[in-house]
Amino acid sequence: MGSRLKSDSTFPHFIGIVLTFFILKLFTLRFKFSDGFTYMYMGKLISEGFIPYKDFFFASPPLQAYLMFIGEIFIGNHILLLKLIPILATIGSAFFTYNFMREKFGNREGLTASTLFLFSSLILLTTDYSTGIHLTLFFILGMIYFTEKDRPFLAGIFGSLALCTRLYAPFPIAGVGLYYLIYKKKNLLKFLIGLGTIFIPISIIFQMVSNGNYLNQILFFRLNLITDIGLSKFTILKFFIIKDFFLIIGTISYLIFNKEKKKLILPILATAFSILLLIIYSDIYYLYFGLIISFFSMFTTAFIFKFKNEKKFKKIITAFLILIVLFNSTVYVTGYASTANIDFTEDLTKFVKENSEKNETIYGSFEIAPLISILSERRLAGNIADTNPKNIMTNTFSIEDIENKIEGVKFILAKGIILNDGRIAGFDASTPTRYIKEKCDIAKIYHLKKDFSSNVVIVYNCSK
Repeated sequence: MGSRLKSDSTFPHFIGIVLTFFILKLFTLRFKFSDGFTYMYMGKLISEGFIPYKDFFFASPPLQAYLMFIGEIFIGNHILLLKLIPILATIGSAFFTYNFMREKFGNREGLTASTLFLFSSLILLTTDYSTGIHLTLFFILGMIYFTEKDRPFLAGIFGSLALCTRLYAPFPIAGVGLYYLIYKKKNLLKFLIGLGTIFIPISIIFQMVSNGNYLNQILFFRLNLITDIGLSKFTILKFFIIKDFFLIIGTISYLIFNKEKKKLILPILATAFSILLLIIYSDIYYLYFGLIISFFSMFTTAFIFKFKNEKKFKKIITAFLILIVLFNSTVYVTGYASTANIDFTEDLTKFVKENSEKNETIYGSFEIAPLISILSERRLAGNIADTNPKNIMTNTFSIEDIENKIEGVKFILAKGIILNDGRIAGFDASTPTRYIKEKCDIAKIYHLKKDFSSNVVIVYNCSK
């Protein structure tokens, strides 16, 4: 691969596109309200000898938490740097996208597809958050690439790593499995062996160590999620269509008008099974469309290059890509890059440190409490790293369980809404409102400039 890249005239342009993306993301790198801090705190717990599924609840396979643990060994409490993980994983995904399309069609097709992928609205918006989708996508695209390179065992290893990151990975993996069954049956066994090489032993180990909790937490909890939590699928789909309209139109045009689909049959099958997940699974988020966004960039590129023999095509495609990069970057920077920023991290960390002892604990919203816990060097009460309200709404825990575990907590951090009449509302289901009413007073209120759902973070002092 190395020698061919050196002779590839578009590779320097690809590096330029990657650097542009990386610099843009560095420029906008901030602490944001996110469940990513949950995984960072889990990494901290792992460093202290705690085990996922046994000592603390974790609703996903273990790889992301252990990567956080490894990262924290090198960076300590400089955890803003951990937000580089989804950015670097996405650059790796762009590299697989570039090489896949370059080797299937040509250098310019590889450059176009990787540019459309990196500067899609979905990628620009979601790489602000450490959700796990970007790691999963990196492994899935590695699986796709090495399947195409006729290296089934290595493709299976990448699929196995995807399974160890998120349990929505089986859907695109099923598409690849069907590809082997139809087109490369002699390599199917090697692919399956690679697929089980990492995932199966790790699953068995955690199932045994956790006394059966591993499967309950990563699988049965997910199956129990209900449809009336959060936004509707239609709302999320509409947002995706609006933001990446061009890629959707390009994909539809390719599937309808392009008669030579065999070259992209592998991404087509992976896309079809990923869309099946989006249809049948109830708990869908915008970021889940990240499973198909690279494939959509491939399909759109293949459709665009049907016109490559037209006059001035090279100039038009160059101008078009520059326009896409500038337009989507501008929309992202002006409209979304500052959304959900935590502008008071230093002040809140200082307040917690100055008004609590080392052995005292905090609790609160999964979007901020784990972050402040790490920065202030105060433990989370009961080691409850994941306070996602769905844990309560699905009866995985009860609010009484929470109250018992946090007994004696010093501070509770709650996201909410202050209404026009001064009343406080909008707490999620994991907020122990009765406990707060009986044992806590408001110590500080931080007003949020721009958030998706709340307008304040309230710090409760519960030592009265």
